[in-house]
Amino acid sequence: MASYVLPLALLLLLLGCTVNAEVVSLTDATFTDKVKEKDTVWFIKFFAPWCGHCTRLAPTWKELGAALEGEDGIEVAHVDCTTNKETCSKADVRSYPTLKVFYNGEEYKKYSGPRDLESLKKFATETSAEIVKANSEGEQSDI
Repeated sequence: MASYVLPLALLLLLLGCTVNAEVVSLTDATFTDKVKEKDTVWFIKFFAPWCGHCTRLAPTWKELGAALEGEDGIEVAHVDCTTNKETCSKADVRSYPTLKVFYNGEEYKKYSGPRDLESLKKFATETSAEIVKANSEGEQSDI
């Protein structure tokens, strides 16, 4: 029985790391390049570790990252505003948590709805579809 404990513990550790991997941690050094990635919608949580609302949202945000991992063109990320002040200032973050969608390097929309998993997921997928539709209509008008 003891021979199963170590492999089980390693599996649980790896699963825990995988869940964290779906939420991209952005910094002052990476933010600008990442949010400019072509055809990628970024749903970003700007937070402070000492913020109670941020702490309560953290597990749901990780679940959102896992839930949207298979969605083509949508990335879930977070920015710690206590260590990445330049990015948070440029993003006009005035309270925590602040949830925003970025596309092609620009802020597209701010989220202010309920903070449950289904509401956040619906917002992200609907906003992504809205962006894709707007882009395809724009391409057709160029013809």
